[in-house]
Amino acid sequence: MTDATAGDFALSAPLTPLARIIDQSPLTLKPETSAGEAVKLFTKNGGRSVTMACIRDAEGLLAGVVSLHDCLRHKLDDPVGMFARTDMAVTRADRSAESVAHEMVEGDIDFMPVVDRRNRLVGIIDGARASRFMVDTLQEDAEVFVGLSGTVNDDYFERSVWSDFRRRFPWVLGLAIAGLAAGYVVHIYESALDALVILALYMPMVADTGGNVGTQSASLVTRVLTTGGIRWAEAATIMWREMRVSLLMAAMLFVFAFLKVVLISNAADVPEGMTLEAIGLAIAVALAAQVVSATLIGALLPLGAVAVKQDPAVVSGPALTTIVDLTGLLLYFTITTMMLGIVVVHQ
Repeated sequence: MTDATAGDFALSAPLTPLARIIDQSPLTLKPETSAGEAVKLFTKNGGRSVTMACIRDAEGLLAGVVSLHDCLRHKLDDPVGMFARTDMAVTRADRSAESVAHEMVEGDIDFMPVVDRRNRLVGIIDGARASRFMVDTLQEDAEVFVGLSGTVNDDYFERSVWSDFRRRFPWVLGLAIAGLAAGYVVHIYESALDALVILALYMPMVADTGGNVGTQSASLVTRVLTTGGIRWAEAATIMWREMRVSLLMAAMLFVFAFLKVVLISNAADVPEGMTLEAIGLAIAVALAAQVVSATLIGALLPLGAVAVKQDPAVVSGPALTTIVDLTGLLLYFTITTMMLGIVVVHQ
């Protein structure tokens, strides 16, 4: 797909550099890294939930990709280079974000490495980020088309650089500190992952689902605030509405998660004394709790930002990802360990 095609998708707006949606610090492995060591790196990746990693050789060139599922299926001492996939979709760093996001959504691609002209790994783009960028772009284009964007008072160009810095850095610094807590949560429950490796396999599903429903809720509420469609007396009505919607989504995803664990997971990975049904029930309950929590957080953040006279665009977006990831990990490990009777050993 060419960038000219992407231009039709983005209306007449200038194309966005691909760097906007690139994760420049993906999990990378050496070809000689063993499958057992790779599984540990997947579960200890700074608190981030990932299921795919890039293989990078000694010269920094992309040599393939490997999934957590692939590592779990092979012997612990098998090098990942032996079973890495080399037929994956790859993109160059000089393309536009619109064209790559469109390609990933249309092709149902969940993971795409980004390389430079010499095939050196630059970063990766995951499907959730590409989808989110595409939805945000379409929403912006729709607002421009119907004339909504001009109704918002934006003081961006009226502020000095120092003033803009002062309104941004407290949130960025605070969220950076909060982000460390996500890694600490994984460290606390390290013994649970060692006792039941299958928990690591479903961490990304819970985290991604929470991010998606939270972003959706935050976007809808922010749009209503932006267009002046609500009064503060209606804030409670909004939260009650989001609660009911989240419960319906939680019920649907509960069934999906339970069936996925029971029907797709390998029974050989289940320790003695446990069953796939019990594990599926625990993971499904954790996912349902994350859906309700993330939806309410997504709705509450823009309302709270306006209440304390802050810009929802400065607060809601950055805070949502950090808070949802942290609460999602806490809910996931707390619920699954309690329901499955796993004793957490603090190190």
